[in-house]
Order: sequence, then structure tokens, then C-alpha cells
Amino acid sequence: MSAYLSRELLPIMFLLLVYGCAPAAIRSSSGPILDAPAALPANNITGVWQGRSFADCPIVTTTDPGRCGAMQIITLTMFQDGPRVIGSYRCAYGNENCRDLAETGVISNGQMTARLLRIAVMLEDGSMCRFTGMPQNGIMEGRYQCHWGGPMEQGGFRVERSY
Repeated sequence: MSAYLSRELLPIMFLLLVYGCAPAAIRSSSGPILDAPAALPANNITGVWQGRSFADCPIVTTTDPGRCGAMQIITLTMFQDGPRVIGSYRCAYGNENCRDLAETGVISNGQMTARLLRIAVMLEDGSMCRFTGMPQNGIMEGRYQCHWGGPMEQGGFRVERSY
């Protein structure tokens, strides 16, 4: 009886061993494989980024001298699909109110190419701000320019990925 079991079970045990060590994609071709979600690629900027924007003085002095050195708390919530980036923008008081009290906006026409992010933010007051930055290790620094017909404000920003 033991010779019979050995002869019959040995091939089955071998197949189970091979089957158990095979990659998940080979094991089943009948349906989707449900694995844990993969981590986002290193250059994917999907997430919530929080930080500050700082207005430059030279251009501000011609349109609104009181905004020279203005700092705001900003949040960029972005979703990346291939090179396309969409999302939302939020501004909160730093050492000055948000420009024209425009606290929210929609990120449109965003694009991530290689390591450079370019987004356009349409603000609730009808103006638009363009942000350009390079994310690296969960930190993004860059420049912005806001305008409504002509240049209104420009400066720098620094945000960190919060999640």
C-alpha cells in the first residue's frame, strides 16, 4: 500500500510544489488576479501636497504693493493618469489673505513630463494661476504666476506630499 501511495502521490506532490511556486499570473487565466495594490511609480504625483506660496516683490509692486512678500498656505490635491494631471487647489491665510480672496480652484490642463509638473489652476474669481515644479522625494518646489488679462502676481512655492 505504501508503494502505491508513493507512486501515485509523488507526481501530485510535485505538481503542487510547482503550482505553489508559480507566479500568480500563470496560476489563473480565467479571471482577474486580486493582489494588493501596487505602489505608485516614483514620478506619480497623485496625492495631497501641502505647503506655502510666496509672492515676489518686483511684479507685485506694479499691481498691488501690499502683496509684496505675501505668504499663503496652499494645498494641491492632484490625480495623475499617464501624463495628465487634474485636481483641486485650496488657499488659506498665511501672513496675507489669498489674492482677491480666491480660496479655491480647479486644476486643469495639468501635465507631468519626465520630472516637470505643469498645472493651470482656474480660481473662483475667474483668474488663472500656472504652477511649474519638480517633485522629488515627496517635496516639490517651483514657481507660479497668476493673471487675469495681464500679469498680476508671481512667486515661488514649496509643498510636501502629505498623503
